[in-house]
Amino acid sequence: MSAPAHHLDAGLIDELRGRLLESRAVLLQTVTGTDEEMARLEPPEPGDSTDRAASVSIAALISRLGGQDKHELDEIAAALRRMASGTYGLCESCRAPIALPRLRAVPAARFCLACQGAQEARP
Repeated sequence: MSAPAHHLDAGLIDELRGRLLESRAVLLQTVTGTDEEMARLEPPEPGDSTDRAASVSIAALISRLGGQDKHELDEIAAALRRMASGTYGLCESCRAPIALPRLRAVPAARFCLACQGAQEARP
C-alpha cells in the first residue's frame, strides 16, 4: 500500500489522540459520580497488571450509558485502535486520506466526506 497523500506526523496524531481521550473522558464523566471513579479509568501503563480491572470498570460504566453515548465511545475506541494499527486518517471505504480539517472536527471519523455522504444516503 502506498503512503497516504497527507502525512499525519506524530504531533498531529498526539493532538487528535488527545481530543479523542478528552471526548471519552467527557462521556464517561456523565455517568461517573466522583473524580475517584474517573481516576480509576485512566489507561494503565503498558504491561500493567491493572489492565483487566480497568477494562471491567469501563465496561460497567458503559453499561450505564445511553445508546448514542455508547456509539460515540465505540467510535472513539475504534479510532484509537486505528491509530495503534497505523490506519488512522484513511477512509474505511475508499482508503483515501481523510482531510485534516475533518479529522480535527471529528477525530473519530471513519470516512472521507464523500463516502460519509454516501453512507448517510443509504436507506
